Amino acid sequence: MPYRHTTYAGLAATERPGTDPEAPAFVFLHGLTFDSRMWEPILSELPAAHRAIALDLPGHGGSPPFAARGLAAVVDAVHAAVVAAAVDAPIVVGHSIGGPVASIYGSMHPSAGVVSIEAPIRLEPFAAMLHAAPQLGGPGFAEFWSQIDASMRVDLVPASYRELLREDAGQVQDLFLRYQADLLERPIEEVLRWRDEAMAAFAAFGVPYLSLLATEPDPADVAWLEELVPQAEVVVWPVGHHFPHLARPALFANLLGELVRRAAVAG
Repeated sequence: MPYRHTTYAGLAATERPGTDPEAPAFVFLHGLTFDSRMWEPILSELPAAHRAIALDLPGHGGSPPFAARGLAAVVDAVHAAVVAAAVDAPIVVGHSIGGPVASIYGSMHPSAGVVSIEAPIRLEPFAAMLHAAPQLGGPGFAEFWSQIDASMRVDLVPASYRELLREDAGQVQDLFLRYQADLLERPIEEVLRWRDEAMAAFAAFGVPYLSLLATEPDPADVAWLEELVPQAEVVVWPVGHHFPHLARPALFANLLGELVRRAAVAG
């Protein structure tokens, strides 16, 4: 099925039409420094009934620079695009930093489900790592990012998909500081309260929530998530890299299909 390249509310999008207007649409959100191309293998595997839209987040791909700071502005931009695309209650799928964007979206706007891929279940350890890193706003960033970049192990992604993960190296520091401004510039207690309130709101909606990880999480983190969001499910695919959806695109599409069935029951 052919893709259509368009824009919604200023965000560039790759769209695959669906054959059933009653089937829930998917909205895909990539990770920091990547773009919507990472979802192309998934779009081709989804059942034909579902419309699917992969967005370029602000400052990425064909979308304009990100002038704001923090994830609330990113969620607002995504919602504006969803409204412009005339999508009602999508299943929102986010990779890496797209995971918390998807989770926040699901706590604020109608959705049929949320999938978070390779985003930490709890943000406290990541926040502590950021605050321990030297000079992220200056020369210390290069070494910090080289370690993050190496940890993704793009070299272990199937060779046919690696080109889809080509980073935009020119604006990495600025993008990182803007997207992580909540953790870098706000009191951590305030951010945790915002996180917990958002997850509690999502839990109250009762729609499915899936966290897909490539390494075994701390059991205490899983217990925390399941207590806060009883309908949450954690799935681990130990693929050795940061992109489990690209290790098994067909199986990942099946996982999304199962989420659709859970959403129908929840609805």
